[in-house]
Amino acid sequence: MRRTRWLFLAAILGIVFSVGATYYKYKALEERNSPTPPKAIDSRLDAQSQDWTYTKSSGTQQQFFVRAHTMRKRNDSSTIELEDVELHLFHKDGSQYDLVRCAAANFDENAKTLFSDGEVAITMGVPVDGPAHGRVVKIRSSGISFGSDSGKATTDRKASFEFGSNGSTEGTGTAIGAEYDPQTRELHLKSQVSLDWRGKTAQSVPMHIEAGEAFYKERESKVWLMQWSKLKRDTLQMDGGISVVTLEEGEVRESQTENAKGVRDDPGRKVEFAADHLYLHFLDGMVVDRMSGDQNGKLVSTAQTMKTTVTSKHLEMEFDTSTKDSALKKVVATGSTVAEAVPIPRPGAEMADTRVLRSDTLTLVMKNAGKEIDNVETAGPGTIDFLPNRPGQPKRFLKGDKIWIAYGADNRIQSFKSVNVSTRTDKPALPDKPKPDPSFTESKDLVATFDPKTSDLSRLEQKTDFRYSEGDRKARADRATLEQQKDLMTLEGSARVNDPTGSASADKIVMNQKSGDFVADGHVASTREPDKKGKSSSSVLSNDEVMQARAQHMTSAENNTKIHYEGNAVAWQGANRVEADRLDINREDQIMEAHGHVKSQFVDKDKSADDKAASKVKAPPIFTIVTAPDMVYKEEERVVDYTGGVVMKRPDMTITSTTIRAFLKDADSDSSLDKAYADGTVKIVSTSEKLKRTRTGTSEHAEYYAGEEKVVMNGGNPLLIDSVKGQTRGQQLTWFSNDDRLVVDGASNDPVKSTIRKKKK
Repeated sequence: MRRTRWLFLAAILGIVFSVGATYYKYKALEERNSPTPPKAIDSRLDAQSQDWTYTKSSGTQQQFFVRAHTMRKRNDSSTIELEDVELHLFHKDGSQYDLVRCAAANFDENAKTLFSDGEVAITMGVPVDGPAHGRVVKIRSSGISFGSDSGKATTDRKASFEFGSNGSTEGTGTAIGAEYDPQTRELHLKSQVSLDWRGKTAQSVPMHIEAGEAFYKERESKVWLMQWSKLKRDTLQMDGGISVVTLEEGEVRESQTENAKGVRDDPGRKVEFAADHLYLHFLDGMVVDRMSGDQNGKLVSTAQTMKTTVTSKHLEMEFDTSTKDSALKKVVATGSTVAEAVPIPRPGAEMADTRVLRSDTLTLVMKNAGKEIDNVETAGPGTIDFLPNRPGQPKRFLKGDKIWIAYGADNRIQSFKSVNVSTRTDKPALPDKPKPDPSFTESKDLVATFDPKTSDLSRLEQKTDFRYSEGDRKARADRATLEQQKDLMTLEGSARVNDPTGSASADKIVMNQKSGDFVADGHVASTREPDKKGKSSSSVLSNDEVMQARAQHMTSAENNTKIHYEGNAVAWQGANRVEADRLDINREDQIMEAHGHVKSQFVDKDKSADDKAASKVKAPPIFTIVTAPDMVYKEEERVVDYTGGVVMKRPDMTITSTTIRAFLKDADSDSSLDKAYADGTVKIVSTSEKLKRTRTGTSEHAEYYAGEEKVVMNGGNPLLIDSVKGQTRGQQLTWFSNDDRLVVDGASNDPVKSTIRKKKK
């Protein structure tokens, strides 16, 4: 029994021990797994918390949410100290928020501001639901304050930025001082703004922008650059005042700049531009494809051979983007446009003219990657000045309703044309000579071509109602062609030239502009004004009457003093005229020559015109008509020599001989012919209707005196046959045709022989 009792006691002790051991085991385990009891609050703190949050809403819409890993609030301050802070600034629609992170911040309950003195990172446009998408802007700065009422973030310290999408960085920037308003989604960069856009691809050429101040308006995707602005991309650089930059998918798409000027400086070409209001448009990769300037627009394109400056109220510029980078392709200038092309001096090359084109609107097209001009065209009336850069070259001016200019290699002008055009040419003065008169032209159409090597004018063609004047010299035609190197002007179709000395018209006239000499062909008609030199003159070259002429061909030389007519030529002054195959007039020496089928006609002055008692019935004119193969007249002697077989006809008298020398009276006399000497097989036939008789005389020499109507024949055994009185021979026979007188002289060894004709009963 006793033994059994000890066994129970031992069992009870075992159970107690086992239970105690289990109790202490589980108690130790519970102590290890239970949370650490919070530390006692610092006596200087009013509150302390872990994983602290703070939210502000307006109705059902959250305005901002703050989370911090640690929060502490001091007894003597309204400021809450936060560590490991995350701030959500919600947009108005609630679909996105701007995320602000910083290591430490102070939240002032009274001022309702959150301030971080250390580095702060802001990510703009974070979706509330789902992963980040679309445009993302990240900002890093320090000393940032956040207003809990407005949600604005502000700093006066340096801030840096990142722009991108889908995890890629497309742009960066810095500024001194920044302010961000999540409600308007506007970022204000206060000063020293510097922005760099890299573009969406690795091939994009970065763009660098600077400004005194900037506003980034996220909703509009625009950046306002204030005070001043600068833009630089590769060789493109632009400076200006206020500028507005439009963004699209992370790239600059447009820029609008006030008081802008810029330059694109590439090897072999340089393009400068400026305007009060300048607009640039960019394609993908931020390549410029369009540019426009309003008010005081200016474009300067400088290549190896030419500097071209265009100024206008408005400029539209297009750029070729087919290659790696853009090149100026086309310029449209509107409003008081002036385009000046100045050649650049080159060793061994002659300087071309400077060209200044003025018009309200013009289009300029470039070629060779913007290095050369291809063509220029005005939309309406314009003018162009050709200003010489070499001595001895003329200055030219052109005005037309529309102008087209084409260029060849090295920016050398190749041709231009115009309509309803007028021109002016000023030639330089020669040494010790007065300055030449300017020349003027007008026409419906004009086409000019230029020497490809020198850009000098080589050929000028003007058509339809052409007019020309140079001092007293004038011309007109249906069309005209100027060959500049030869200084020849060809007039065709109803061509006419005139000056104070006379005029000429023909189907075609070729004139030397320098000398005034010309050649006329086809239906030539000319006039020559009287030569008023105070000398007496004859009926052939009278200085009192206009000389007119017609022929198929004419040349005029030495200031219209040497004139040649050919092909059915005829020249006349009043009723006096000379016809021949060829006529030559030397006004300086006062000589006229006629060759081939010569026929001259001279009229005696009407005596009754000065006789008051004369009958009112006008007497028929009295002509002296001479035909011969050749004729030479000398005004100084007033002698006409006819050769080659001559026939002279006067009223009631005809003289034929091998040669005739006619002596003329001055133009004021009542008779053109004074006397005539005939030589070589002379035959004179005199008829009288009044006396019903004919006298025929033959000899080797004869003299006719018009005033006395006297004929003297000698040499070669002169013979006179009278149809009434028979025939008479003698050494010299003299008869008077106006009466019935005959004087016969015979030699002592050769008596006079007469045969008397008996009257019929």
